[in-house]
Amino acid sequence: MASFESNSARARDRDKFKEWISDVSEAQKEATFIRWLSANGAKFDECVELRSYGDEVRGVHATRNLQSEEILIEVPLQCLITVEMGKATDVGLAVLEAELELDAPKHVFLMLFVLLDRRNTSSFFAPYYDMLPSTLSNMPIFWDALELEWLQGSHLLTQIEERKRAIKNDYEAICGIWPTFVDTCTLEEFKWARMCVCSRNFGVVVNGVRTSAMVPYADMLNHFRPRETKWTYDNARGAFTITSLEKIGAGAQIYDSYGQKCNHRFLLNYGFAVEDNKEPDGFCPNEAALLLRLSPDDALASRKQLLWIRDGAVGAKRVRVCASDNENFRACMSLLRVVAADEAELDRILGENPYGSYRTASDVHFPISLRNECAALSLLQQTCQNSLDQYPRNLTDDVQALAGDKLMPFSNERHATIHVKSEKLVLHHYVQFATTALEVAQMQPNDFDAALARLFDSNDHRQVAAYSNGILRQVRRIGRVHPTSYKAASPIDLSAPTIV
Repeated sequence: MASFESNSARARDRDKFKEWISDVSEAQKEATFIRWLSANGAKFDECVELRSYGDEVRGVHATRNLQSEEILIEVPLQCLITVEMGKATDVGLAVLEAELELDAPKHVFLMLFVLLDRRNTSSFFAPYYDMLPSTLSNMPIFWDALELEWLQGSHLLTQIEERKRAIKNDYEAICGIWPTFVDTCTLEEFKWARMCVCSRNFGVVVNGVRTSAMVPYADMLNHFRPRETKWTYDNARGAFTITSLEKIGAGAQIYDSYGQKCNHRFLLNYGFAVEDNKEPDGFCPNEAALLLRLSPDDALASRKQLLWIRDGAVGAKRVRVCASDNENFRACMSLLRVVAADEAELDRILGENPYGSYRTASDVHFPISLRNECAALSLLQQTCQNSLDQYPRNLTDDVQALAGDKLMPFSNERHATIHVKSEKLVLHHYVQFATTALEVAQMQPNDFDAALARLFDSNDHRQVAAYSNGILRQVRRIGRVHPTSYKAASPIDLSAPTIV
């Protein structure tokens, strides 16, 4: 799917794909595309239209006032490119027969069809291929070294390299069983196809078969939440449909929701980041990736490793957390309880039976002792601060940069800055979360209850309030921790809002 949040700098990369660029104007391509769809049964002309905002940057707009539950776009099955069509190609059949282990099989089969079919100048889908972006320079896997520096400190850099390796491995695996595939497309073209499919495909059920499909015109809608449209494959109509969920005024852009996603997924897969990425209820899905490690100097490391191995980790595990209590945050605290455990606490965690009281290191959702809980919170604080120290700029720098006029709208640098800011906000949230929780954990009973009341009165402190009322209240009944048993946190003002 396309996003309005593209980068005009993509023109500089156009030389990579010169052979794919025709002399036909964008207006001519759009007109041919619309005629092709209409001639093959697509319906949309009565209420929507394509608009171009710049070089290969488009959106869909209402041509009149639209009502809720109107079918806005209808694209018949014959205009869809499905996974099954890719499987039916000679190369697709060879991939199936060889039982290749591909990184993204559904994407690969869609790619195979597009890459093979677009070489045919008389292809039925030629008008659609002409509408696909010739370059994807807004996608981080195509960024140069200077652009990637904007992401320094972010785990996204690792994900970009992993994506590049996965694409290269898939390409080489296909060439290994079909040597002439190198004459069909280069690795750069294969990368282009992967990201084009990744950003534009829809998961649908067609006549009872779950598949993925490229849907011409429907993939021109840009992203926005909360969602104002819904889409499905309507078996009764034999077509993919997009339906309005609310009234949309004449001339307004019509959006599709790409889902509730963290900015790292938006940037990696679609080439943009959302500055105010929040749901109507205030929930923010942005995440930070915390790397948790077992210390090799820990005398109990080998025993703790037993639990980590059951989590599929050897010595280290990366956990994604958002600024909200959810399964990932609980898993993070569980892992930290194991890391922080002394011998007696580890005995309690492992239990007397051969399989232990807990199956994995991520299952320790209940506090072991006050000492252990405080040590785990200190580790959380330290881990988040260490992550913050990896960025060349601090959060204030990012906020100021985004508020100024030096970062061009929709530029790669702006989207990179939005993303790293998103991560830093989560990390700051948990630094303060741990600091607050550590202070509350040591309070006298009357002070504890008073602090909890203040925390619950503040919407910004609800997560640490719930944690303190549940976990800390429970573990304080077990016994107080000696103040020298963990690294004490600096005092904070509980009346001050958290950064998130």
